[in-house]
Amino acid sequence: MTRRPDGDLLPFQIVMAVTAGAIGGIIAVLGELRDEFGFSETSIGVIVAAGFLASFVAQVGLARWADRGYAREMATIGVAVSAVSLLVMVFAQDVLTWSLSRAALGFAAGLTIPGLRRAASVLNPANVGENLARLVVGEVVGFILGPVVSAAFVVVGGIRAPFIAFAVGMVLFLPIVARLPADQGKLDESKRTTSFDLLRYRRLQGALTLVLGYFVMIGAFESVLPVMFQDRGGSAVTTGIAFTILAIPIALVSRFAGRTADRIGPPKVATAGFVSAAVVTLFFGYLPGLLVPILVMLVVGLADAFGLAGAQAAVARSVPEDRQAGALGLMGAAEVLGAGLAAIPAAMLYERSGSGPTWFTVGLIVLISVGLAHSRLHGTEPRS
Repeated sequence: MTRRPDGDLLPFQIVMAVTAGAIGGIIAVLGELRDEFGFSETSIGVIVAAGFLASFVAQVGLARWADRGYAREMATIGVAVSAVSLLVMVFAQDVLTWSLSRAALGFAAGLTIPGLRRAASVLNPANVGENLARLVVGEVVGFILGPVVSAAFVVVGGIRAPFIAFAVGMVLFLPIVARLPADQGKLDESKRTTSFDLLRYRRLQGALTLVLGYFVMIGAFESVLPVMFQDRGGSAVTTGIAFTILAIPIALVSRFAGRTADRIGPPKVATAGFVSAAVVTLFFGYLPGLLVPILVMLVVGLADAFGLAGAQAAVARSVPEDRQAGALGLMGAAEVLGAGLAAIPAAMLYERSGSGPTWFTVGLIVLISVGLAHSRLHGTEPRS
């Protein structure tokens, strides 16, 4: 197949960046949110989990429509829903309202992301690892800028200011999303009502297990890190810096990591990345102060770049081209399921036992998931 121009993916990278920026911006203010409204650590975990689980529902239930050619419409609706949910956050006062609005934002992301990932995977199937990694770069750039912008607005205008800014940004961005390029790949013309039939592929089972276990760590990062930094004397700015340091190596290295996955095999690259990140996480909670754990995020980010690039390529190559959005939707569902299931228990464990046992437990879960994934991947072959 002839390689299509790299620029074809740029609009999708931009949409991914905007979506990730809004979500990343919320993470940066969770510590202030706890202090401003008197929420407990567990309540913060509930708010975070609501977004993850709503995104899970959207990606499991609706991703297949992107395989049928509706990715642009799904992204447009997703951005509109994001704007409304962010506007609700401007006026939210209690845990229930915050949880519902965060759930709406998560659902919107779950509606948008599968089609964007499908666009990257069908752009040039021979380079699926590199192209999905390019989409990760867009996502990470948004994730870098979101917390920084959010922290700046908190300093200037208070806890509500970031949500006003992101809501306005989403509204202004709608015309761009509505003009995304049409799907370039083979479409699914069947009458399937679910993507769960894809789970019959052992290779996909293994790839999804890799993703699920890794995102347990991401869920813990989102629900525990802002509170942990706040407890150690940090602020929204501290959290923004930490997540920026995590994201920078992902943005810089992901494309190389994707090419490496295309060359030597996605499972090998994913395993190396996730195992490295897990080993660091085992001891993360025992690192003193603020500066040391923030700097260690650089190492975690480097490992994440290879892990994410390899895992996404492994998922994409587990199924035929016309089922890419379905498989990548299941991957997104595995991401948010792992993160959502971890967010509340991690917050509760931190509240009861502190940072050391919390991060050791999280790292151990990731290592176990890698072992389980390889029991399913062993002896399988790519399907695309």
